[in-house]
Amino acid sequence: MSEHNHFITSRRQVIIAIPVCNEEEHIIPCLLALARQSTLPDKVVLWINNTTDQTYGQAHSLINVLPFELEMVRIVYPETLASAGSARRDAMAFAAQGASPDALLFTTDADSEAAEDWVNRTLDVFARYPVEAVFGRALLLPSEARKIPFHLHEDERAEQAYGALLEQITLLLHPEPHDPWPRHLEHSGASIAVTHQAWRKVGGIPCVPTGEDRQFYQALRRHGVPVRHAPEVIVYVSARLTGRAKGGMAETLARRVLAQDEYIDEIFEPVSRRLLRIRRGSLYNHLNLANTLEYSATDANSVRIPRNELPKHFARAQRVLDYLRQTKRSFTDDFLQKPTCQFDTPHFVRPDQAASDVLDMPG
Repeated sequence: MSEHNHFITSRRQVIIAIPVCNEEEHIIPCLLALARQSTLPDKVVLWINNTTDQTYGQAHSLINVLPFELEMVRIVYPETLASAGSARRDAMAFAAQGASPDALLFTTDADSEAAEDWVNRTLDVFARYPVEAVFGRALLLPSEARKIPFHLHEDERAEQAYGALLEQITLLLHPEPHDPWPRHLEHSGASIAVTHQAWRKVGGIPCVPTGEDRQFYQALRRHGVPVRHAPEVIVYVSARLTGRAKGGMAETLARRVLAQDEYIDEIFEPVSRRLLRIRRGSLYNHLNLANTLEYSATDANSVRIPRNELPKHFARAQRVLDYLRQTKRSFTDDFLQKPTCQFDTPHFVRPDQAASDVLDMPG
């Protein structure tokens, strides 16, 4: 029986690791959300680090009423070593120590509230697709979203709509049956699940102070671990402007509230650059070399997209996607040999056409 089919016949042990630092306001809602799961975890590990508030006491008050085992570890890192990345890495490593070899290791954030079907939908993904890791979506709590100015929500929607075009182009030219459309673009530590085997294969969470979630995804891809970006797997997070992790979501929000970034997120590249990488990845695959399709921050940093130029890039990407859909184009010698600029010429679009009207996706 394959590992994939094994998920259908038996449920694996589920352990959730949560790095925690001064979360007395959020830890009880976080734990109660996990207690409401339609499929309960077997164990939750709280890695309470460098904490000076009442987080431990708040969590301990629930220890006898939660419908799963709760293990709390208190630790103080030296100032030079304290970071969100270190805490998540060590929390996952601690959880893995007591896990069965075929366990599923989850991680989320202490200021999060998982949707009631978070665990169940993640298990469904493992059963449906031949993957060893699942990344879910991190959405703002509705009550918290009101803290963010409307124009920032609009900017985020525009970026995500552009990213959705790039992903659809990529999948038409470089299909990934284990991670088909619709899929999302996020690699957030608020919603990650990985097999124990895959976690060991890549050496756990990378040892970096911030951005450990994105780096973990890159490590999975480098080791050939199939990953699913499941839009139906959802965790809700706070919209605080004073965060616990340097360089994290809260810091980004606080900066953008004061003054929006000149460039859109670095993971979004011009469509011509995406086509070049797809072609390069295909050529390497034909030569049985390492796949180079995966996003490289080094590549993207030299081709950042100014925010005021996003509509132009969106129009170009839409034209490419329309062309591919009309011709049902896939990798051919023609695409591999001709310059990608021929697929990136301007075309006319209605200026009032909304992103949600253009895409084959809800919202």
